[in-house]
Amino acid sequence: MCKLTRARWRKVPTHQGGFLLDGGVHFTAGLRVLLGKDNPLVTLSAHSAQLQEHLPPVDTVQATAKTKQGTIGTISISFGTTAKGREWTVGSQEGYVSISNDVNINGKVEDVANEGSGVIPEVRAWGEALETGTVNEKQSPEEALADLELIEAMLVSGAQSGNPYKLEHQEV
Repeated sequence: MCKLTRARWRKVPTHQGGFLLDGGVHFTAGLRVLLGKDNPLVTLSAHSAQLQEHLPPVDTVQATAKTKQGTIGTISISFGTTAKGREWTVGSQEGYVSISNDVNINGKVEDVANEGSGVIPEVRAWGEALETGTVNEKQSPEEALADLELIEAMLVSGAQSGNPYKLEHQEV
């Protein structure tokens, strides 16, 4: 998709989500990987807002979610704040994983290769799948649907003053 087309739909979206849909699916994909296939999210409740006039329809969402095993946690995604940073933290009785500019597993810090954007590795993986003729499991339609469902659930719940949303496509 050319930059002009992409920029146009972001500035005047005719669909729900705007930047939250465009960028948020990558964050939800990361969250799903951290939670693992055995403990997907099953329900969530969210609130949303538009903090920046130029980022309609909403640019910020805060959600509380529950996993299949009953764990609860929060999801916060905003393109409308001045805060710069990405962080994922998942904790359990066994320990925790925290990812920002590096990976911290129970206090042991590991460097992470950072290409500045997830787009470069995504395109590379897609090209490798085309070259080898094998489907990259992380780029399957089912995985994409699960990522989109999380964003949609947050947007719908946010538009309904936090009504709980039951997730149906997280077990992929």
